[in-house]
Amino acid sequence: MDSLAKKILYIDLNTKSYEVKGETELTEYVGGVGVGLKLFTDYKEKDPIIISVGPLNGFFPYASKTSIILSDGGVIEDIYIGGTLGSRIRFSGLDAIVIMGKCNDKTVLDITNENVSLKESDVDLGTLGLPGMRSILAEDSKGKLLVDRYFTPPERFLERKLKEKNVHALCITGSKTFDLKNKQKYEEIYMNIINRAEEMHVKKSTNPSCSGCPMGCEMSKTGELGGNVLVHSLVACTYAEGIYSDIGVIFSCLNVLGYDYTHEDLEKLPKLIDRLLKEVEA
Repeated sequence: MDSLAKKILYIDLNTKSYEVKGETELTEYVGGVGVGLKLFTDYKEKDPIIISVGPLNGFFPYASKTSIILSDGGVIEDIYIGGTLGSRIRFSGLDAIVIMGKCNDKTVLDITNENVSLKESDVDLGTLGLPGMRSILAEDSKGKLLVDRYFTPPERFLERKLKEKNVHALCITGSKTFDLKNKQKYEEIYMNIINRAEEMHVKKSTNPSCSGCPMGCEMSKTGELGGNVLVHSLVACTYAEGIYSDIGVIFSCLNVLGYDYTHEDLEKLPKLIDRLLKEVEA
């Protein structure tokens, strides 16, 4: 995997155009909330929605959320949603999606890997993307915003912002594959983490699970607000904080995926994010 740059998909709703860029200057922000806040700071004047994942999404258990940064009435909101959205973004080859501008009419964004198509709002969502490789963010019959027809944002911030931009729904398909240099070591680390389920701060149940999570807990349905900077830069579940606050585990995961972050890189994240928050709120 290429750890030198973050791959960002920029979508301009005003011009109905998009482009993908490799952004090396985003590397130090690791992922999730760090990358999201930096991109929001850079494009603040365009009132963006930033959807981002971390380096472990799609590869390791409990690293299952999707980070979203947006402005709600001038207040910067940092929210997290469960479901399969994070893994689909990861396997699209992207680290983040930046949605700017506003559509003239209600529009559905159909994203497949690095390509974007704007559809009319009455399109049958079931015909978009690839079954088994897609995640759909859309309102249900009662007007409630859902991922995979089940998982919800923690508040209505995202729902309001999408309506402001005339975005009716998003379908994200990720069908790329990645070669791991040491598959045996990867599987060893994966099993070590998944066997730490007793350290999760939720009880196992039979509800739909987020991607890569066997818990099916009652808490998975509603997303999260804010939280531990490191955990939410990896975009792991808040209830897996005990696992993903373990620096040894984090470095094992990053290393086997080909990332070369250092202890110093992770230690400086809180200060980087604090600085970004001050910039964006100025």
